[in-house]
Amino acid sequence: MKNTDKQEQYLKKAGEIVSQCDRCGACLPVCPLFGAKDIEFSSARGKNNVARGILQGVIQPTPAAMAVLNFCLLCRTCVDNCPSKVQTDEAMIALRQYFAEKNGTPGAKYKALGNLMKNRTLVKFSAGALKVLRKTGLNSLVPHGMAPGEFTRKEYLASFAGPAALSGSVPSSPVQLAKKAKAAYFRGCGMHMMFPDAEKESIAILRSVTDLQLVDNVCCGLPHLAHGLRGDFLAMAKKNIALFEKADVIVSDCASCSGTLKHIGAYFADDPEWKDRAAAFSQKVMDFSEYLTHIGYTPRHRVAAKLTFHEPCHLGRGQGVKKQPRELLKAAGDYIEMKDANVCCGGAGSFHMDYPEVAAAILDKKRINIENSGAQIVVTECPTCLVQLNKAAANSGGKFKVMHISQVI
Repeated sequence: MKNTDKQEQYLKKAGEIVSQCDRCGACLPVCPLFGAKDIEFSSARGKNNVARGILQGVIQPTPAAMAVLNFCLLCRTCVDNCPSKVQTDEAMIALRQYFAEKNGTPGAKYKALGNLMKNRTLVKFSAGALKVLRKTGLNSLVPHGMAPGEFTRKEYLASFAGPAALSGSVPSSPVQLAKKAKAAYFRGCGMHMMFPDAEKESIAILRSVTDLQLVDNVCCGLPHLAHGLRGDFLAMAKKNIALFEKADVIVSDCASCSGTLKHIGAYFADDPEWKDRAAAFSQKVMDFSEYLTHIGYTPRHRVAAKLTFHEPCHLGRGQGVKKQPRELLKAAGDYIEMKDANVCCGGAGSFHMDYPEVAAAILDKKRINIENSGAQIVVTECPTCLVQLNKAAANSGGKFKVMHISQVI
């Protein structure tokens, strides 16, 4: 396909979506960006109007227009609250791809990030480098909190479980799977690089309930898809489809990964060679807490800690997985629902690095809600959320800790 044809294809897709916007403004009060920066183009309605202008030729596709369309969390809050359910996030992704095709690249920064994430060797090297930085205490020098320290499960139990729970080994879960079921773990890049203790606990839990397959998978491709590197996304998707074909269930402890993998089938719907394999792959994907709840998993401990949950956008709105993590946390401790638990924390992939001041303003509202809940631990299921919430914990002066759900249950 010619490059100009690709550009037209992405413009057409975006046009079909934004033409459904009735401009009612229902998205304004719920958009985290509009709440942090009260100007029209922060909202879905504003972005849809800019997109309309580009499509109708009254706004030129300049870098300034592209900047407006890039200023989006892709959190889908607008979609959930839109009377017409306009898929503004999908329109923004299509338009970012249009600009990437038009300019020949999404930009040096996103190209470099994409190259890192699609190279498994570089991901492993980065994980090792971050481990060294943590041991030497130099991790705090890494910008944007991308090398956070972890509040480990061992530290968590030492703080809240008491001596009785620590005196013996953790009992095995009574849950049994069908003998033929083959669950495989999808290793997310962010979890592997930044939260090794949580990744270890996820694998330990999965091994306690199934004969777990460990696959040396490649990135789920969400960073590439979000920044106009669709070719890289599709190439990695094909690798992952082939790698997991023998698994009955594919489980990921990263909400962004599981959310992306569940939609891979849709991206190959017009590809006769990969259509069926991609659809079969997506149908096998489950989020970590979704899978554990489905099989009746019982948390390893119940501790005397007040827990609350930050619902990642890619988990709640992206997959409809809302009650499962909360059910697990209610069984693991004293659960408290905080205000606006499902509102974005401002992380959103690389958004917190691209727009640190806006992300900080959004995060500060989250910090206040966590503090007001009285929880000692805020739990989530996304590495970018964990990065953001660790910043909030530091800003709170130590009023709460941050953990992945695998470290708590």
